[in-house]
Amino acid sequence: MPSSGSPVSSPRSIAELSAAANEYDFDSAVHLRYWIRSASAILRQATVYDDEGAYDEAYILYLRYAQLVLNRLHTHPEAKKTPERTKLMALSKKTTPILSRLQVLKPIIEQANAEFEQRQRQLTQRREELAKLRKSTETEEIRADLTDAVNKVDYSLDMRGLAVADHPELLRLRQQSQLPLTRETEPVVTPHDQYSYPSLPSRDNGTRTMSSISSLLPPERPPKLASYGHAAESAAPVILPSKSIEHKPTATTEGGAPLRTVFLPSELRSSFLEIALPNTRNKLETCGILCGILNRNAFFITHLVVPEQESTTDTCATKDEEGLFNYLDENDLFTLGWIHTHPTQTCFLSSVDLHTQNSYQLMLAESIAIVCAPMHEPAWGIFRLTDPPGIKAITNCRQPGTFHPHAERNIYTNAKLPAGHVFIRDGLPFKIVDLRNA
Repeated sequence: MPSSGSPVSSPRSIAELSAAANEYDFDSAVHLRYWIRSASAILRQATVYDDEGAYDEAYILYLRYAQLVLNRLHTHPEAKKTPERTKLMALSKKTTPILSRLQVLKPIIEQANAEFEQRQRQLTQRREELAKLRKSTETEEIRADLTDAVNKVDYSLDMRGLAVADHPELLRLRQQSQLPLTRETEPVVTPHDQYSYPSLPSRDNGTRTMSSISSLLPPERPPKLASYGHAAESAAPVILPSKSIEHKPTATTEGGAPLRTVFLPSELRSSFLEIALPNTRNKLETCGILCGILNRNAFFITHLVVPEQESTTDTCATKDEEGLFNYLDENDLFTLGWIHTHPTQTCFLSSVDLHTQNSYQLMLAESIAIVCAPMHEPAWGIFRLTDPPGIKAITNCRQPGTFHPHAERNIYTNAKLPAGHVFIRDGLPFKIVDLRNA
């Protein structure tokens, strides 16, 4: 299935974006209805990124949608069935404006890339200029410090009625202070029998230090501020490329694909348990669908939709799936997973749950499963199938029966932060829609 978006800080070329659009595996073993839902989700994501100005991600997803609809879905074994064929025709009609939009985005992306490269060159050039400026000013500081030391000795000698000419070492020190200096050719002063002369300033990690000066010298003057510091501050600021995407993925799949963050309202679980309480008392499962929006490269769960359903002590199946998806499409919502109760069992994903969760993750990699087991500890958990091996193992599973074991290990894992991609946050608004009463 198509992977989730993964914006990067440095720009990618059109060729690189086109290659990224093809980074998904088309598996005809997956029911066509899931591929159709996945295609719709891809287009909705592309539109969001386009509106937010994240044109590189929009380009990838628009192109992925066009390739999936035009080149892949029609080859699916179920494509000739009447309901699916009608839906495929509807998807195909959307490709014409999408291809036109791709042609508009291409020069925009290329121009943005060219401007980024120009800014990088300017940044490199400015850094080189500042490095030269620092080196030059540091050399001038060394000369000033040396001259200052000589002047102090001159003053002390004058006070004692002595002359520099009477002391060859002092004369040479003065001459050295007038020669060009570099960090590599600092002059060395030979000590005199009578006087202890100051050594040249040494620099350790950018800090200026002076050795002790003989009693000939008056008290030290206050140290001067480094002139190059002012030069650096007065330099023209370097404008870095702005970030159009705020939320960066902090988790990945087992295969290394980025998972965008899903923000979950902390109050949602307790609200769902209140709705499910009558069924829980009767030891019947209850399920709800987690829906939301994509904003700045992160998903926010904004709706808890309780669909019509059939429940037993161990299972819960939605009814009127078409009506559920119509509601989501009409309200422009992403399906971000599901939540259900285990009134008699512990907190885990059963074999039935694994297959249900697989259908959600096939449509969107970030989809999650929340399990509530109010009679046990832990009382709840947030999970996702591993990728690999979980998604492929469940997708290829052909075992009969509602409940059956899976030989593969590590099929699912915790999805909560810090290990996962789900962030639970207080105060996030959400709406409850109970379609059972509609």
